[in-house]
Parts: sequence; C-alpha cells; structure tokens
Amino acid sequence: MRLLLLVCFLLGMLRNGVVEAKRKLSATSMVTCMENSQLLGNTFNVVFDPDDMTLHFDLDITTEIDGNVLAEVEVWAYGFKVIKRDIEMCSLNWKQFCPLVPGNIVIKATEKVSEEYANQIPGIAYQVPDIDAYLRVGVVNMANNAPVACIQAFFSNGKTVSQTGVKWVTAMIAGSGLLVSAILSAFGNSNAASHISANSISLFLYFQSVAVVSMEQVHSVPPIAAAWSENFIWSMGLIRVSFMQKIIRWYVQATGGHPTVHLISNDMSVLAQRSLDYLTSVPVLGSLVKRAEVLYGNENTLIFRGIKRLAYRMSIENTAVVCTGIIFFLLFGYVLAGLIIGFNFGSAFAVKRGWLRHTTFKDFRLNWKTVLKGVLLRYIFLGFTQVTILCFWEWTQRDSPAVVILSTIILFATIGIMVWAAYRSISFARKSIIEHNNPAAVLYGDSNILNKYGFFYTMYNATHYWWSCVVLSYALLKAIMIAFVQVSGKVQAVFVFLFDISYLIALIYFKPYLDRGTNILNIFISSVTVANSFLFLFFSDIFGQPGSVSSIMGWVFFIVNAAFSFILLIMVLVYIVQVVFSESPDLRFRPAKDDRASFQRKSVFCGIDHSATQELHALGQAAQAHNKNWEEELQHRRKLDTDPEAHIDMQDSELKTFDDDNRFRKLSVSNIIRKLSLKRNKSTKSAMSIPAEDPALLSPYDAPISEKTSY
Repeated sequence: MRLLLLVCFLLGMLRNGVVEAKRKLSATSMVTCMENSQLLGNTFNVVFDPDDMTLHFDLDITTEIDGNVLAEVEVWAYGFKVIKRDIEMCSLNWKQFCPLVPGNIVIKATEKVSEEYANQIPGIAYQVPDIDAYLRVGVVNMANNAPVACIQAFFSNGKTVSQTGVKWVTAMIAGSGLLVSAILSAFGNSNAASHISANSISLFLYFQSVAVVSMEQVHSVPPIAAAWSENFIWSMGLIRVSFMQKIIRWYVQATGGHPTVHLISNDMSVLAQRSLDYLTSVPVLGSLVKRAEVLYGNENTLIFRGIKRLAYRMSIENTAVVCTGIIFFLLFGYVLAGLIIGFNFGSAFAVKRGWLRHTTFKDFRLNWKTVLKGVLLRYIFLGFTQVTILCFWEWTQRDSPAVVILSTIILFATIGIMVWAAYRSISFARKSIIEHNNPAAVLYGDSNILNKYGFFYTMYNATHYWWSCVVLSYALLKAIMIAFVQVSGKVQAVFVFLFDISYLIALIYFKPYLDRGTNILNIFISSVTVANSFLFLFFSDIFGQPGSVSSIMGWVFFIVNAAFSFILLIMVLVYIVQVVFSESPDLRFRPAKDDRASFQRKSVFCGIDHSATQELHALGQAAQAHNKNWEEELQHRRKLDTDPEAHIDMQDSELKTFDDDNRFRKLSVSNIIRKLSLKRNKSTKSAMSIPAEDPALLSPYDAPISEKTSY
C-alpha cells in the first residue's frame, strides 16, 4: 500500500499545481512509452500537498492485462536516475491490482503519505521553475516475464518562467520602440529615427526568432526552454482572447471545418511534450520499449509538439491558430492606419481652430498618404515571418476551405507587396547610381520615396540598400522549413541551423547596418539566434546524447536568452527615453557612415526658420546664374581661398578672366554655403549680406528677400 502511494505521489509531481506560495505537486496526463501497451490512462489527475502530507488522486485506467504483474518504477530528474523501485502489485493489498483483469480500474480517493516517502523528495523540487523530471513505470507479466505495458508521466511544481508580466513588458517596450521609430520616420526620417528603427526592429525580430525556433517539432524541448520561449509567442500574433476563440470556433465550423475542442474536453488529456526519455542504457526498462525516446498517445491522450504544443500552452485550439494570428495581424494594421489618419485630421482641425500654427506638422499633413503607405509597409515587413509561417502551415492543416482561401490571399498579398517594395527601392537606387553615382541621392533626396520605401533601406548603410532582400529571403526559407516539415524535427533543426549560421556569416562579412554600433548589436543578436538553433539540434536528439546533456542545454538556453533579452530591452528603453525627452534627439546618435544627410531634406513639421528659407532661396537664385561648370569653378575658388600658393602659380590672364566673370559668385555662393552649415547656422538674420568694399559688384541675386516670399 505504501509503495503504491509512493508511485501515485511521484506521478503527482506533474503540471501546474502551485498557487502563490503554497507548495503543491500535480499530474494531469499519463502517456504510454511502448507500442501496443496493454495499460492506458483515460483520466489521470493526481495532486500531492507536502504541507499536510495528503495525496489526492483520480484515476481511470484501461487494462488488457490478465494476471499478476511486477511494476518497475524509475524516477529521472535532469537526466539522472534518482529513484528505482520494483513493486509486486499483490503486495499492495489492493484488489484492483491483484490480479489485474481486463477492463477499467477507477480510483478516486485521498490518502496520507508517510513521512518516509515524502522526505525522499528534496525541498528544491518545490521551488525550481519548470523542473525537468519524469516517472516511468514498466509493467512485466510475472507468468512469462514479458513486458506488457509502459506508462510515463512528467513532474511539475507549478512554478514557471512563462509569466504574463514578462510577456507584457517585452511587448510594450518592443512596441514602444517601433511606435517611436514610426513617428520619427513619419516626420522626416532623421538620424534618431533610423537608429531607433534599426534597434527596435532588430529587437522584435530577435523575439520572433526565439518563438520560431521553439516551433520546431523536435521530440524534446526541456521545460525551462519551452516555458521561456512562450514569453515571446505574442510576436507571432498568438494571443488568447476568450470571445475571439469562440468566434473562430464558430467560423471554422460554419465554413465546413471541424474545430477541435481539446481545451474544453473533460475526456481528453493533452501532453505538450517537453522532455525526452533516455533509457536505452537501462537493461530492464530498455527492453520494454522499441525506441526509448518515443512516447505514444491514445484516443484519450494526445501528445503535441511544435506549433501545436505552443498553441496548446497558449490555450489556443489547433484549428484556431492560423485565424488567431491573421486576425491580430490585420487588427493591428487597421489600428495603426486609424491612428495615422486620425492624427492627420486632428492636426488639421487644430490648425483650423487656431490651436496650432499653420506650419506645425505641415510636411506631414501635405504627405500623410505617402507616410501612411510607408508605415503600413514597415508593419507588413515586421509581420512577414508571422504571416508566412502561419499561412504555409494552414496549407498542411486545412482547418476549413474558407480559412485556406483566406490565408492564401493574405500570404500572396504579403509576399507580393514586399517583392514590389524591394523592386521599387532597388530600381530607385540603381537610377540614382546611374545619374549621380550614389544610391543615396534619390533614396534620401526624394521625400516621397523616403517616406514610402524608407523602411526598406534606412536601417542600413546607403551602399547596402538591398539588405532587406536578404532578410526577407532568410525569413521565407525558415518559414517554409517550419511550416512544411513539422513531421521531422531533426530535418527542421538541421536546416534552420544552416540558415541561421549562413545569415550570421553574411552579416559579419557585409556589415550592412548604418553604423558600427548597430552592426555589432545585430551580429550579437544573430549569434544568439545561431546558438538557439544549435541547442535545438540537441533537443531533436540528432546526436543521441544523454538526457542530462539536454537538460543542461535547456538551462543554457534560458540563461543566455533571459540575460540577452534584458540587455536589449534596457538598451531600447534608454534610446526611447533619450528621444522622447531630448530637445535634439539626433545629437544623441552617431551619424550614419554615408552621405544621406547631404541629400535628405529637412522636415518642416515644426515650421522652418524664415532665415533658412531666405538663404535657400538665395542659394537657388545664385546657382541659376552659373554656367555648366559652376561646380568646378566653385571648388577651384575654394582651393584658392585655402591655398595661397595657388594664386602665385595661376597665370595673370586666367586670374583676370576668373575674377571678371565670377567675382560676385564668390561673394554670394561662398557666404551662402557658410551660412547654411549646420555648425554655423546660429544666425537669425533674414537677409544675405554683401561685403561693402565694392557696391558695384552687388548682384540682383544677392538682394534681400521679401518676407512675403512663398514656397
């Protein structure tokens, strides 16, 4: 009797049972670990309370065994065997087990557990989150010593690193970074906007990479690694909303599908597979199973891995996964568009009522449609991984004909939009190279192109404007592998690792981002992504390593990603604070190592200083008076100003000709250029001044500009 209570107690160390500070161990699922097992669990709910030493169990077991049996019990924790017992079932004095007869065994009771057995469980078992431990029971027919059944259960103390608070904090900080970058980009694509955008998008894509790698259908994901990855599944749009799940269930059924009800079924147990069994080296139990790492479900117990495991852990039915992701993708897109449209009409109304100056947000109000397109394109770029994985996966699941059609339309629309954006951006860049020998001239000089397609290239150096094509191709390859190869976790793990390491090598070689710091950050992010995919090679059991190795790898996964996520979140949060509370956010960031600033037109959303408009007008008027070689002459003139010896070497005739034709150009253009310098532009004068030494040389282009001049 005592030994049976110990077995039930050990089985009770599963799943979520701890509430607040109260210690509790529980179990809700039992699976078989051999083919054609003659012992199956229909209902399995066991809870042990160490404070009052009581064991509550509700068992419904179906058996095909006829005769006396021997139970060989082993408990494994983090790959190490901690308990082993051989139990003759007749010694328990329970008539249900001596002898076993075909049929159902139903037990529902509460028993006291002796202190002797309770003390065998260390106190740390109640405190460590997501413990990696399981119990395996092999049943042997004593008449012929033949193995007839094998059952297995996983332990849990209810403590987990998958926390709602972590999900909210990561989502809010990442979302705030993306929102700030979108706002700054809408008002001029400044240096600060480029840096915030690059870092925020990198942070979001890193969170997505953690969620994506955990979607691999490997046989084993250590509990600590599986729980931590759940904190980032929101980045794939898998967020549970109760009423939405009901609507999706109705929609799937109404359109010819068969929605699953695993979450609300009382007759079905689900095991979100977390831990592998490595018992081939154990002589007795090794003989019970065909393959030690294989678990088997039945009509009452399902084993979920990969995408289904994550969905179940998020309390989302399998047939609602794709619809949930698509709904949130479209919903956030509409909200984003609504905010921009509302801000446009709100600012226009405020200007009309006199609450704002007519120059405030003028650039945005004049180009808000282009800005809206650019922001939505950036949003689609961020959701590309989410859409491709879920829509590709829907082709394999076929929840209902309507869902298949809907996902196909959204998939091709998303891919088509990104391909078109890439084509247009590259076309503009090539045109700029042909005309100006510099891709930045058109990409940054044309505000319409910058506002609409800037998301595609502002994060990178001007010479690497095409790098988003690499990012999209990389995401597409991983999406195909994750969605279509859910039948083989080993194949998924190998190819995802190859994709990740190839991208890291390319990133190190090209260093495409706008400055050194951003390149280093993204190289670190890619390195952690490679490390994650490498760890999942072990979780797929491709190396056949001992269970202790996988358990240790799970903790490595958690520690590395938790620390790295914390650092990234703090960094992005600091950037956001600097931008929001700084009067000159651009000064907080190092300028990009290209000449984008030379071509980029300053935004007028806060109103242009009138002296600056006069200087720009004067520069344009002066430039019109020059001949085709005015740029060469201006450079020559500057050389004369900085190199006195050049005056001596110049022939008198050349000097006389140059002075006669270009003296007033020197006086006007040189002064204007100096006044337009960002470092010297502190003057508030509204008119250009000409040296008084020779009034006769005063050009009409140098005359003061009227305050009423419009642009």
